[in-house]
Amino acid sequence: MKGIIEERRSPGSCKKGDFLDVLLSSNELSDDEKVSFVLDSLLGGYETTSLLISMVVYFLGQSAEDLDLVKVKYMPFFYCNEDTNDR
Repeated sequence: MKGIIEERRSPGSCKKGDFLDVLLSSNELSDDEKVSFVLDSLLGGYETTSLLISMVVYFLGQSAEDLDLVKVKYMPFFYCNEDTNDR
């Protein structure tokens, strides 16, 4: 986790606008506290999260049209640049 934080802080790293970027912008927590917060958030709700992900995968597998809508809407979050049509 600390490696990901250092990577996000490095010059030239793109801002993804996700939870980690918001957490890193806070000056009220130490790096160790930030790591702990992220791990607690991820592991604290693993059962609920796994159920939710399973349901999403199942229902998107039932509807190719909805899966395409999700891809169009969320693919830009996985890349720094805005142009994802060539991927």
